[in-house]
Amino acid sequence: MPSQTDLSTNESTRAVGSILILDGSMGGQLCLDGMPQDDLFRKIWSARALVDESLHELVVQTHRRYICAGANAITTSNYGVQPSYYAKAFPDDWEHRMLHDTALAAKLAVRARALECRRIDETGDEQVTKGDIRSVYCTLHEGSADIPLVVSGRSADGGDVRVLGSLPPLCESHRTDLFEAALKERGEDFFVSTYRKLAASLLEGGVDAFILETMNTWDEARLAIHGCRDFGIPIIVCMEGGLRDQMHVPHPETAPEIAYHVIEEKKKGAPIEAFGFNCAPPEFITSCLIAIENEPGLSKELRTYGVRIAAYANCNDREHVHSRGFNVADLDASSTKVRKELTGTDGQYHGYAIFVREFIEHGATIVGGCCGSNPESIHMIVQSYAAHHQPCASIGMESESRLASSVNASTIPLGV
Repeated sequence: MPSQTDLSTNESTRAVGSILILDGSMGGQLCLDGMPQDDLFRKIWSARALVDESLHELVVQTHRRYICAGANAITTSNYGVQPSYYAKAFPDDWEHRMLHDTALAAKLAVRARALECRRIDETGDEQVTKGDIRSVYCTLHEGSADIPLVVSGRSADGGDVRVLGSLPPLCESHRTDLFEAALKERGEDFFVSTYRKLAASLLEGGVDAFILETMNTWDEARLAIHGCRDFGIPIIVCMEGGLRDQMHVPHPETAPEIAYHVIEEKKKGAPIEAFGFNCAPPEFITSCLIAIENEPGLSKELRTYGVRIAAYANCNDREHVHSRGFNVADLDASSTKVRKELTGTDGQYHGYAIFVREFIEHGATIVGGCCGSNPESIHMIVQSYAAHHQPCASIGMESESRLASSVNASTIPLGV
């Protein structure tokens, strides 16, 4: 049975004075590691690794790499297991396959956690499996002992890595227009019942909490919450970080309005432990966080109701795609480029780590990476937070040259 421990009370993720480190991109990393980018991939995206049994071990190993890099929460790899995708790819038995693959994704993540933590128990943190990223050993600054930080599969206070069950958009990502059309055509009951079935499958697979990812609109998030709220485990609600309208135009200034909606759902009994933003440029997510911070009394109200803030951004350059309307059929991972000002010339993600420190400065206590991130980026986030456990300078919409100078000033050696 999955743990029923609330995220806000678990020793490794206390709501006050703690930073929860999420993992990074699964789909992109699986592509780099050999997942085929064939016709089926262009229909179901990262779920391609779930429908092919020969790729299951690759999923497990990718989860393990993130744990080894420093994540103390990993997210199941079923983001591409969406009704709109599966109905096209498997018209005869799409719903059965969808629920089966959702449960499978959870089981693979749980297996990865068990294997990685068993390796750590048996060999000790300093003995890292050959090929894994080097373990991270972080000594926090004096006076900060109340801030637990993960080290190689276990948090500093011994808490286990959490498995978060992904609940994705049901129609498409970055497409408010498609969600609104589907809602009008199929009604709210379709969304609530589908999310309830997906949540049940994730729970069957052993997840510790649900994470609603890249929600297009508040209505979509609300229906997802209503579908999974009665299962007795925590919920993290993450909106698409651009908060786009039906013309795909970003509106980060609307973040406070959605935060108030989240608080109302928490008041009604939904076990929401965090609210945040993902799958957008870090500049957009920073703008969302600043909008919440600048809304009088809102940050305090979120804390009062025990709602943490999450932020995990894209490291690749996809805004030109999102702004015209994302379509999974157009996916070509080989042509997607990471932003060099975020990855640095050495590929160690110093620039993105600066943005993550800014997320924390503006109130986020759950951070990680989204599209274009990888285990190296999570490794750098852990190191950067430990070495720079202090407010970071605001970089906002900095120019590449200024960002580069900031990176040079805060470069941290990989070996610690």
